[in-house]
Amino acid sequence: MATVGVATALQTNDVALTVDGATTNIAVREKTVGGVLDLEGIELSEHDVVLPGIETRISDDMEITVLVARPLDLTVDGSTREVWTTAKTVEEALGYLDLDAADSKLSASRSAAIGRDGLSIDIITAKDVTLIAGGEETAIRLAGTVGDVLDEADITPDSDDIVTPDAGELLVQGMEITYVDVEVKSKDVDKEIAFKTSSVNSSRMDKGKSEVTTKGVVGLKRETYTETFHDGELQTSELASETVVKEPVTQVTTVGTRVAPKPAPKATSNSGSSSSSSSSSSSSSSSSSASTPPSSGKALDLSRAAMWDRIARCESTNRWNINTGNGYYGGLQFNLATWRSVNGQDFAAYPHQATREEQITVANRLYAKRGTQPWSCA
Repeated sequence: MATVGVATALQTNDVALTVDGATTNIAVREKTVGGVLDLEGIELSEHDVVLPGIETRISDDMEITVLVARPLDLTVDGSTREVWTTAKTVEEALGYLDLDAADSKLSASRSAAIGRDGLSIDIITAKDVTLIAGGEETAIRLAGTVGDVLDEADITPDSDDIVTPDAGELLVQGMEITYVDVEVKSKDVDKEIAFKTSSVNSSRMDKGKSEVTTKGVVGLKRETYTETFHDGELQTSELASETVVKEPVTQVTTVGTRVAPKPAPKATSNSGSSSSSSSSSSSSSSSSSASTPPSSGKALDLSRAAMWDRIARCESTNRWNINTGNGYYGGLQFNLATWRSVNGQDFAAYPHQATREEQITVANRLYAKRGTQPWSCA
């Protein structure tokens, strides 16, 4: 019996030991899997896996497998946790964790190896969202951000467009995304500017009369509006600038202030004998002849008629029979002393009682002496 016991104690078993995928064939006398691991200096962490278990007794040709656990810093849809896995690739680990959906977005390649130091992986799972753009709704399943949904729909927002929620926000299940195409345009509108009115008084026009001497003209201004459209519909229109293209012309009305003089009293004849009348007439004729400058004749002189018409238009608006009441008479506005100084009484006692042609004749007499100096309108 003693001989049998010694033989049993010295018996060895062939074992295939695989650690993290590397296999070594060894002959061992240890009785358990744990003893073999101790023999090989293999220290296990609490997350490592040994197959079969460390209490399992050794048998000849046994296969022992040690699966070394690796830490994963796993962030799923923004939530981070640490997990341990014996998987050696990302795809294998995600399969163990039931996170291997094909439409998820990963920060690492699915075929990437996981070393013993572990790996950090960000996972964004696909979400069912609704995109509303141009008044139409589109159902989209995608992993990522609001901006990724816009890319999927071939929409590239510019700085004016409105995206809700923000393009950088992560998708959540059932999210509703709104895109508004904003367009800003400039529009010019031409508008009339009403003209103002004013009046001026004129002593050369009879009181109670008026005349538009400067006709009013409307002006033109250009208003520039900034218009904002949302998906093609006008939302706001704001006045951005205003430019006067043409200034309006003020309408001027000339108002007369001249008061017409009282008519000259009519001459009355004296009653009495014919001899008395004859004597009186003779005396009057003699007196008149003595006080009246000698006549230079009644022949008409219409030279410079165009000039006199122009002066009359300025002086009296071509009213040859006007009596202003301020001591000036007729179309060329003679005063009585000047009229008489050149024998205007050849034609009439007062200038306004003479015809246009007669007034021009008298004016030519005065022109021969003083030129146009007496007329400010010349």
